[in-house]
Amino acid sequence: MNDMDGGNGDEFEYEGNEIHFEDYAHELSFLPDLTVPASTILDYESPNVKNPALDPIAQLKLVETMRRHEEIMIASGNALPPPAYGVVCDIEVRGHAPIKQRARRIPLKYLRRLYELLKGLLEAGLIAFSSSPWASPIVIVLKKNGQDIRLRIDYKMVNAITLIMEYAMPLVDDLLTEMESYLWFCSLDVASGFWAMMMMMRARWVSAFVCALGRFEWLRMPFGLKNVPMIYQRMIDNALWGYVQPKGGWEAFAQRMKNAEAKALALRKEFMAISGRSPTSARPALQTKYEADHPLMELINSPAADMFTVSENHTNQSWPRCSIGDHSSTTPVAVGLRSMSAWKHSTGSWPDSPSVG
Repeated sequence: MNDMDGGNGDEFEYEGNEIHFEDYAHELSFLPDLTVPASTILDYESPNVKNPALDPIAQLKLVETMRRHEEIMIASGNALPPPAYGVVCDIEVRGHAPIKQRARRIPLKYLRRLYELLKGLLEAGLIAFSSSPWASPIVIVLKKNGQDIRLRIDYKMVNAITLIMEYAMPLVDDLLTEMESYLWFCSLDVASGFWAMMMMMRARWVSAFVCALGRFEWLRMPFGLKNVPMIYQRMIDNALWGYVQPKGGWEAFAQRMKNAEAKALALRKEFMAISGRSPTSARPALQTKYEADHPLMELINSPAADMFTVSENHTNQSWPRCSIGDHSSTTPVAVGLRSMSAWKHSTGSWPDSPSVG
């Protein structure tokens, strides 16, 4: 660039900085590699299923349980999980005008790679073609070796105007302090947990991204948006709300679960005898989730359902209640006729109607 003063004619050269993974770590949404389909094929003879420590009867029960729940299992890697019930992802931009950025140039040597990544996402149902007025660009991020690349979406401008969700995130130090007195603990990693949450229409439009191959929007919650960690943590906390320890100890809890499973199996056998199906087969596709979980719902809605305690004294039997959304308010649990009968059988009388007010 020539000197603007027209003096000595010095020239200055400005070189663009390379973006690495460490830069804008929380502002970029990576495009996962779904070029190789991750089909879910269950091998019941694999070493992680066949346990020599189990007796043949226990091994058979394990395989039967897995066969009944085949539809909720996904392959390892970037497989798309079934959508979660009762939770969605929304992006509140406080009425801000759509931010439309133009697509950044992508070298031709990387264009084929981009096409394969987008094709895999479209086939998996994670993204769709979009006509949104919003547009965030795709950027190329170099891996640590300086040669391989990852494609990511730059959501810095979208995150700057997004209303932050005020939700307390757990601290690692607090978790370590709570585990200091335990000899054994278990850590569970949810497979593709973010992708289990559907996007609201407004969030889909705000999440739109643009590249040389077109404009797309997310159908499932992606990484890189401002509030997605809080949304996911809130879902996990709500799922585990109130759980401290089973009433009566773990042995009593295990016995209750065995009784519930035995009753569920008896009901399933009765249903299968009428329909002519095997009791260990997976549920038919037309059977709803509620119908499949009805024995469990009966256990939850029964008088003995309050199996978790936080050291309060429960001396009276009252209408069962549950917390919905705001944990400070309670609403009556809707119980079915079968659960009402169980209540009468255990208490000798029908429950009083709950007061409203």
